[in-house]
Amino acid sequence: MAVGLTPKQAGAAAESQTPADAGIRTSRQRRARRMAYLGCCGALGYGVMKVVWALGGTIGVDPKSFRLAPAGLTTVGRYFDYWGIQILAGLAVVILLGLVYPWGNVRIVRPLLRTLAWAGSLLAVVGVVGLILTIRDYHLGPDRLGGVDPGTFLFTFVCFLVLGVSFGVTSWLTRR
Repeated sequence: MAVGLTPKQAGAAAESQTPADAGIRTSRQRRARRMAYLGCCGALGYGVMKVVWALGGTIGVDPKSFRLAPAGLTTVGRYFDYWGIQILAGLAVVILLGLVYPWGNVRIVRPLLRTLAWAGSLLAVVGVVGLILTIRDYHLGPDRLGGVDPGTFLFTFVCFLVLGVSFGVTSWLTRR
């Protein structure tokens, strides 16, 4: 079934299309799914790292100088600092998969998913700027990174870059 169409619309569209048009639509759908899966990998990579930190793991950080949450946070702020990012990473997966699977083609849900995906494509800018700043700070002195391994920062911002690009490309490929 074509991306973005109900079953009835897809049947009518398939009858009115030439075989070449159907092949282009299928190819575009395949590319959209691949980009969505790539974005899911970026979101899950970052989310899993944050889950490990929330559960007390110290992978990629110096345990002596790294604190997960600032001391002055309220209970709600501390909860969001520990688990909010992981929830947002899961939401990113739902948005991407909703764009390429039929359950996201509901009349009210579809425009919402597309709007959120276009907004999410701004993560690509965050990824590029973060990579540049990480490289600059590491060059000026590794102690400027606050107890976090430079590879962890690079991994984080590559995840943001991949997620942002996949949001944008998937939104573009699933247009009607």
